[in-house]
Amino acid sequence: MKKKVVRTLLAVLLVTAMTGITVFADDVNTLTKQKDQAQTELDTLQNQLAVLLSQMNDVEGKMADVSASMDQATIDLQTAQDTQKQQYQDMKLRIKYMYEDQEASIMETLLTSDSMSDVLNKAEYMQKVYDYDRQKLDEMAVTSKTIADKKEQLTQEQSDLNSLQADLSNKQSVLYTSIDKNSKIIADFPSVVAKAVEAASKKRIEEEAAAQKAAGEAVAASMMFASGDSSLGQSVASLAYKYIGTRYVSGGSDPSGFDCSGFTSFLYRQFGISLSRTTGGQTGAGNRVASISQALPGDIICYAGHVAIYIGNGQIIHASVPGDYVKIASVNIMSIVSIRRFW
Repeated sequence: MKKKVVRTLLAVLLVTAMTGITVFADDVNTLTKQKDQAQTELDTLQNQLAVLLSQMNDVEGKMADVSASMDQATIDLQTAQDTQKQQYQDMKLRIKYMYEDQEASIMETLLTSDSMSDVLNKAEYMQKVYDYDRQKLDEMAVTSKTIADKKEQLTQEQSDLNSLQADLSNKQSVLYTSIDKNSKIIADFPSVVAKAVEAASKKRIEEEAAAQKAAGEAVAASMMFASGDSSLGQSVASLAYKYIGTRYVSGGSDPSGFDCSGFTSFLYRQFGISLSRTTGGQTGAGNRVASISQALPGDIICYAGHVAIYIGNGQIIHASVPGDYVKIASVNIMSIVSIRRFW
C-alpha cells in the first residue's frame, strides 16, 4: 500500500511538472506569434513609409515649381501693368497733340496739303494712329488679365499642394508612431521572453510545491488510516508530508518556514519529543541505526551539515536549501554520515 501511494505521489508531481512546461511553451509560442506579427506589420509600414516619402518628395518638387512660376507671374504681371500704364499715357499724349486744337489742326492740314487726297491721307493717318493705340492698349489689358488669371490659378495650386503636404505629414507622423511601436515589440522580445521564463518557472515551482503539499497530505492520511502503522516513527513521517511545499527559511522552525533541523525538531515536538535545534546536536543524539537498509520511517538521516526525515523506500522529506521548499527527495542526495532514531 505504501509503495502504491508513493507512486501515486510521484505521478502527480510529474503531471504537474509537465503541465508547467506545456503552459510555458504556450506562453513562448504566443509571444513569438506577437513578435512575428509585429515584424510583418513593421515591414508593411516601412513599405508604406517609402511610398509616402516619395509622394512627399514629389509634392515638394511641385511646390517649388509653383512657387517659381508665381514669382515669375508676379514679375510678368507687374511688367504688363507698367507697360499698359505707359501705353495709356503715350496715347493720351498723342491725342492731346492731335486733337487739342482741332480747328487749327484741320486748317493747317488744309493749307499745307497739296490736294484733297493729301488731306484725306493725313486724316486717315491720324485715325490709324488712334486705332493702333487703342488696339495695343486692349491687347495689353488682355495680357494683364491672362497673367492675373494664371497667378490666381497658381495660388489655388499652391493652396492645394499645402493641404496635400499637411495630409502627407500627418500620415508620416502616424506611420512613425506605428513603426516605433512595432520596433519596440521586436526589440523587447528577448527581455519579454526572459520575464515569461522567470514567471513560468516561479509559477511551476509554486504549483509543484502546492501539488506536493496536497499529495503529501493525502498520502499522510492514507498512511495513517490505511497502513495500520501506529508507531511513533511512522506518525512523524506521516506528519512530514503535511508540510511539503513550505518555504525554506534560515533559522525557521514553524510552518511559516523551516530550515533542515528546524523542520525535524518541529515534527518530533508535535509528539512531545524534544530534539536539539541544531544539525550537529541531532547527529549526536538518539539511537544509532547501522545502515539505510535498517532505517524506518521517522528516522533522521544525517548528512554533513544537513538532516532529513526518512519516509521509507529510499526517500526522505527535508527542508532543502535557501530559495527552495520542503520536498521529497532521494536518500542519496549526499553521503550519509549517520542515521538516528528517537523512539
